[in-house]
Amino acid sequence: MKPLVVGSALLAVGGGFAHAQTLLVSGNPTTMTVTGAVAGSKPLTVTENSTTYTVSALIIQPKKVTAQINTNMPVGVTLTVLLVAPSGATSAGRVALDNIARDVVTNITNTLPQARTVEYQLTATVSAGVIPVSTRTVTLTLVNYP
Repeated sequence: MKPLVVGSALLAVGGGFAHAQTLLVSGNPTTMTVTGAVAGSKPLTVTENSTTYTVSALIIQPKKVTAQINTNMPVGVTLTVLLVAPSGATSAGRVALDNIARDVVTNITNTLPQARTVEYQLTATVSAGVIPVSTRTVTLTLVNYP
């Protein structure tokens, strides 16, 4: 059986060091591949949650985490990310990634580093067809909030 869609290995990159404000990512997610579907149904969604991020900020200067990919996904293919928020912060829920920085966690004020889960989902529509294997780099950035 030919794969319906083969997509995206991911590389998560942390950024942003300044005094007590930090954002670190635990490593790289595994390769994600959408390989088929049940007859008459849309292709199966692939979920990957092997990485974590650790974040801290200053109470007097809340932070947020943004996420983006280096190149947009092919037509019919969507990559989303969900960052579980640290205490007191707010997660944006599942966010579709593209090459524009999107808020994924806001109002970060925890002064002690807290490790939280990063969950990626790769979905495709039947119209995506078979596409070549490709890689996307996910960049998480810690910036001032609001």
